[in-house]
Amino acid sequence: MDGLFASVETLKWCLDTNNPTVMRMHNNRIVTFKNKSCKISKINCIKPCGRQMVRTIKIIWHGLELYLTAERRIDKHGIESVVYLVATYQVRPIQYVRDYKKRWPIEKLFRTSKQYLGIAECFSTQLETQEKHIAAVLLAYAMVQLEMKKQKLDTPEDAIKALKHHDPQSLTQRFMRLDQIFRGVGL
Repeated sequence: MDGLFASVETLKWCLDTNNPTVMRMHNNRIVTFKNKSCKISKINCIKPCGRQMVRTIKIIWHGLELYLTAERRIDKHGIESVVYLVATYQVRPIQYVRDYKKRWPIEKLFRTSKQYLGIAECFSTQLETQEKHIAAVLLAYAMVQLEMKKQKLDTPEDAIKALKHHDPQSLTQRFMRLDQIFRGVGL
């Protein structure tokens, strides 16, 4: 699921299925904190101050008991902002931030697969064809990741540009090596 911002349905499902999750939450949401309804942005005690970068409180949102974390971020220009994360489980405040950041490589995979590798461009109605298309896109993404590491590139897009400049023979040789590695595996 795309977890940029929390929804009642998603959080309810995560709680009902005992699926620990953390995701962003808009600061204009009305929550119950200490038996009072208020906007998240108006809860002053959650805002990190001084050297503190994160704080967490327990809230109720649409009848769901959740943990709300305010993370203070400072960009490369020194500009501060506060981002709110909501979670279905209890840990130390910094752990929510760490858990949320684990999503980033997955988000990059989705973005690159959609925008550059054509994952949404399979128009077949046959499941087997769709599965093969997805497998091909994931293989292409794996090759992009290898190219990133090999050439010490910063983004998957830079690796795709670099791969486009390779001669077709070298790319064919890479695929042939895969055949040697996976021969007899039953792919």
